[in-house]
Amino acid sequence: MHIANKNFIVSGAASGLGAATAEMLIAAGARVMLVDLNADAVAAKAAALGDQARFAVADISQEAAAKAAVEAAVSAFGGLHGLVNCAGIVGAEKVLGKQGPHG
Repeated sequence: MHIANKNFIVSGAASGLGAATAEMLIAAGARVMLVDLNADAVAAKAAALGDQARFAVADISQEAAAKAAVEAAVSAFGGLHGLVNCAGIVGAEKVLGKQGPHG
């Protein structure tokens, strides 16, 4: 797949897998709209990635916010070629206790 000169959205892009995915796409020559709930972190990550990166603050579990992020990407880049969803917030809890696995 040719990535150079393609436009992507990466959700959950402020940190972790989303940030790494955005970095890889930009290194391959893509333009990326970074989307995340954390405004400060996603703005900082986009700034660090340079001119090929833009950002939107959105909760993509909400339809209107997800639609606005897509519209922002299309407006910024003139089109969209792909989306990588890395968004997700999982609560920390034990998976194994004295009585065995938690169900």
